[in-house]
Amino acid sequence: MMRAKKDKINFGLKAFFCLWIFLYSFAMAQTDFGFLKKSKGVDFLVDYACFKEKGENWRLEVYYKIFNEKLSFVKSDQRFRASYEVNLTVLDRKGHQITATSLEENFYVNSYSETTSEQDFLINLLQTKIAPGQYKLILKLIDLNSNQRWAQKIDAIVPELDPQKIIFSSLEFARVISDSVKNPKFEKKGKEVIPSVSRIFGNSKLYFYYEIYGKKDPSQEFLLSYEIFDDDKKEKVFEEKETLRFESQTIPLYKNLSVDKLPPGDYTLFIKLLDEKKKTLVKTKKRFSIEWSMLFTLKADYQKAVEQLRYIASRDEIEKLKKAKKEDRLKEWAEFWKSKDPTPETKKNELMDEYYRRLRYTNENFSLWNKEGWETDMGRIYIVYGHPDEIERHPFEMGDKPYQIWYYYDKHIKVVFVDQMGTGEWELDYIYDRGVKRK
Repeated sequence: MMRAKKDKINFGLKAFFCLWIFLYSFAMAQTDFGFLKKSKGVDFLVDYACFKEKGENWRLEVYYKIFNEKLSFVKSDQRFRASYEVNLTVLDRKGHQITATSLEENFYVNSYSETTSEQDFLINLLQTKIAPGQYKLILKLIDLNSNQRWAQKIDAIVPELDPQKIIFSSLEFARVISDSVKNPKFEKKGKEVIPSVSRIFGNSKLYFYYEIYGKKDPSQEFLLSYEIFDDDKKEKVFEEKETLRFESQTIPLYKNLSVDKLPPGDYTLFIKLLDEKKKTLVKTKKRFSIEWSMLFTLKADYQKAVEQLRYIASRDEIEKLKKAKKEDRLKEWAEFWKSKDPTPETKKNELMDEYYRRLRYTNENFSLWNKEGWETDMGRIYIVYGHPDEIERHPFEMGDKPYQIWYYYDKHIKVVFVDQMGTGEWELDYIYDRGVKRK
């Protein structure tokens, strides 16, 4: 069934794509098997935060997220059950074990479709008390139905405690911050904070929670500064300030910042606390990402978004979208992709998701100084045919210019690219398609 679904998607890509091609790549060596194969991604995600406890200890919270499709489910009455065990080991800088804890749990879903979902997931946490220091956290997850195992390692810093200084807790990025507490594990000073383990956000709000510890003194006013820097451009793209008074020794802060104007990419959030003389007393930072979204693309550059459909849309469809009135663009766009949906009975449009996954990949890997990856020869071939099964690289052939050959065995296609100018811009030489050689 899954194979038939995949074939249907691939058929759609080949049937609708208009073929034309360009690319960028850096030559390396001989034959690559599996190069550019579809990334499986991380099977399960891990993050952490620490919050001050009474005395000299901190509460270390280690969050984990795993998608339903990674787990094995069995029928249990009218529902489906996944059973797993998760183990946390904390090592010091010398590799000595400091502490460990574990959890065994059942996870239930109501339908079979949820058991194989790439969108649905579980988020949970393990916690333990810990002293200040630098640590290595090892989290192991075992699927008790299949015995499948995963492991993740991350570094953790637990701040030193100083009663004479103001201290920040860790930043906990959040999916949801709610006044209603449904799961006591995620309760933070009377509110529920569901962690964003991936640290990936859409183009709307950036949610996070943290605590500030200091002496109670309502008379003194401080300034909190929130700044976001673009990791690629190395420039500040957002700033917001607010005042703060220490009404108590522990101040919980539930924050959301508007990031709707930020394009997809990687960012770092910086938080600083300044005194009345603008002197920085304490600061912290944490990285996050804003994921690609259709809505942002359409709003940012509608004409470009339409041009990017050239490999799947007909000329008439392109012209119709280009001529759409501004107030009708989203509707026309949705109707276009609905017409291409290989499984209209489901919420997910697999063809659209795969098309934009390939497009984003080409931009990340094949872009040149004067054009984006989807406009290059290699980018176009990649969008049309997907990942090659094998790549032959010939960077230093006597009497020949550098060239590469991409093989698609199941499609009986061979594609040859040549670096004509020796600049790293690979141009399509020819395609050998089922015994027919063509440009």
